[in-house]
Amino acid sequence: MVRAGDTVTLVSVEGWYRSQILAPVDTAITEAAAGKLRQHLIETQLWVMARLAAQSAEDLDLRQWNICQGVDSRAA
Repeated sequence: MVRAGDTVTLVSVEGWYRSQILAPVDTAITEAAAGKLRQHLIETQLWVMARLAAQSAEDLDLRQWNICQGVDSRAA
């Protein structure tokens, strides 16, 4: 995750436009998946299913969020 706001978190999706375009996600979804408050979400890595052929962030259809075990070095 790149930036976590009160209501929207900006995420980089690996494999979608070379991870250079950020997708907006409801912060509550990322907090629940990571088990962390938004203040501790930056640099957290999550696994998510996505439509990588999507032409826009709205079409990514992000779902089934899970924390990447053994990757995140920041403690909550």
